[in-house]
Parts: sequence; structure tokens; C-alpha cells
Amino acid sequence: MKVDILKIETHTDAWETYRWLREEDPVYWDETNELWVISRYDDVVAISRDPETWTSEEGNRAKLGKDASFIHMDGPEHLKRRGLIQKQFTKGACEHMEHGMRAMVRSLLQPALERGQAEFVEEIAAPFPLRVINRMLGNPPEMDAKLNYWLDVFTHGGNGPDYVTEEVQETYLDFAGYHYDLTEERMEEPKEDLISLWLNAKIDGVPLDDEQVLFEHTMVLVGGSESTRNVMSGGLYQLITHPEQWDWLKAHPEDIPNAVEEMTRWVSPFVSMSRTVTRDVEFGGKQMKEGQELVMLYPAANRDPRAFDDPDTFNVRREFPKKPLAFGYGRHHCLGANLARLEIRIILEEVIAACSKVELAGEPTWRVSSFIRGPKTMPVRFIPA
Repeated sequence: MKVDILKIETHTDAWETYRWLREEDPVYWDETNELWVISRYDDVVAISRDPETWTSEEGNRAKLGKDASFIHMDGPEHLKRRGLIQKQFTKGACEHMEHGMRAMVRSLLQPALERGQAEFVEEIAAPFPLRVINRMLGNPPEMDAKLNYWLDVFTHGGNGPDYVTEEVQETYLDFAGYHYDLTEERMEEPKEDLISLWLNAKIDGVPLDDEQVLFEHTMVLVGGSESTRNVMSGGLYQLITHPEQWDWLKAHPEDIPNAVEEMTRWVSPFVSMSRTVTRDVEFGGKQMKEGQELVMLYPAANRDPRAFDDPDTFNVRREFPKKPLAFGYGRHHCLGANLARLEIRIILEEVIAACSKVELAGEPTWRVSSFIRGPKTMPVRFIPA
């Protein structure tokens, strides 16, 4: 089999491709894009644990280079930049926001429940995490719709160089223009938000420059909205199509946190992240050369039978001897994982409490992407409890 891992169509109903890579050629050389593809759980973990050999400093999206955000750093500089906002995303800090987040979900859910139906992605799964992260960042409510549109367009460029279209570039320039207007406001009148924090922060006595603040804003906005949106909608789809799983959670709501873990494993909202080889090294029986890139294929790793029993079965009662890799691993484990898990749990709790069941009101459509996985649209009917 020949696989072009950056071609978005490769990832449409891709489970047989992922299985072949994982079982037949787990360290696969993609000759079209000249990069390695890593698909087994333990291999992804090993690479994530060793930034000295496989670095993030040349970028984390294959063939796209780096930007000025801390995700493209390793070592002490990465820790210092990440540490500027880390306490805002601890489990305790997120739980402190739970009351307000639950009220937000109810305000989105109530009109849909009264109608008995909704476009679940557009009306609930997408706006909820975007509102949460926008308020944390300092983006005003009136910008939510515009920011959602910009995100949908410029994240398409994350698929690879062939997808960085003129529309993607122009959209990102629009976002950047808005960002710089906002930072001017915050420099004159700081608030209790992440934008103000970055603008006033110093690392070793040196403030962040304009480009660094822009790309920190971008990174947190993308990470803080996409994971919850896709896990919640993709996870609910599984509960709808596996009604015995819905019935179990309805009867055992204490198992909802475990269901959240299974949803993240199953959906794997980010398809891959890349690293660059820093030295010639043998790995998995293959010879990697300094300067070559690799991609870690999270959906394949999250269905690895060496890590998970019966991995192709969705099971909200699954035991997890190993954690799913949906939020990455090691130093680059997603900063917002606690927030995403809490958001997914809240939505799930509120929907399950309000409904005896949820049904599809039409066929979902799915994103075609080598970067982000999940439903694009999903019309549903709510059957009240």
C-alpha cells in the first residue's frame, strides 16, 4: 500500500489504512511527502518522551515550519512560556469555572430542547467551548461568530502546504488585524484575561514580542475550541448509534467521566502532530536521518490492540491501563486537557439528564482533514426525559 499521509482524502473512513500502517509498517516512509508515519501507541509515546532526538522546534505540522508559539519549543524555554498560563488550566482552576460553564451549556441547550431538535455541532458543541476559551482569552462575546468562522477557514491550512490557500492566508490576516486592535486596547486598559497576561509578562526580564503574543493567542484559541467540539459531537454520535451505551450512562451517571475518556480515545480530535529528527537514529528497524520529519498518527495509536483491549469497540465502561493519546503525551501534553474533559463532561451530563434519548434527525457530515477529526454537521432530535 502507498499512503500520502498529508492528502486529506487519505483520512476519510481511514480505519483500514490506519490498521495497515500500524500492523504492517508502523514506521512508514511516506515517499510522496518525504516523512515518516508513526502509528503504534508505544512508538508515539517513545518519540514524545524524547525531544532531544525528535524535536518540536522546527514545527508541529508537517512541512509547514514553525511559528512563535510555545508549542514550537522544547526544553527550558518551552517550560517558561507554557508556565505563564499553566495555572489557569489546572484541574482546580477549571473546576472553579464549572458553575458558569454549566449555565452556559444550559443557555445553549434549552432552546434546542424546547424545539425538540438542533444542529448539534453548530448550536451546542462548537459555540460552548469557543465561548469558554474566548472569555479566558479576553475576546468579547460579539466576536464569537466571527472567530468561529475564521477558525474554520484558517485551520484548514493546518493540513499541509497544499492547503494554505489565498483564502486561508487572507483569513488569518483578518484575525491578526483584529488581534492587534485588541492588544492595543489591553495595553491601555489591562483586564483579567490571557491577552493581558501575555502583554504584561516577562521571561528572564524580557517581554514577549508582538509575534509571540499573536501566535500564543492563535494556539490557545484553536486548541481550546476544536478538541471539545469534536469529541463531544463525535462521542454523542456513538451514543446515538449504540443506544445500549446511552442507557448505561443514563442509569449510571457516575460513569460519565470514564465515558469522556472513551470518547477522546475513539474520536482522537487531532489526527497528527509532527516532529523533526535531530540526529541519525535507528527506530523500529528503520534508519531515520537528521532533518527528516515524522508524524505521530493519534487515531491509529488510539486503536492499537497492544494498548487497548478490543480497540475497535466503543465502550463507555472500558478500563484504561493506558491513557488515550488524544491530548498528546509528555511535555507537549495538551495544556487544556483538564478544561476539555470538564467541558465534555458538563455537556454530556446536561444532555443525559434532560433527555430520555437523542436520535439523529439526518445524516451527519464529517470534516475531511489530515489535521482535525470530527463531525462537521449533526442534526439531532431530543426526546425529553
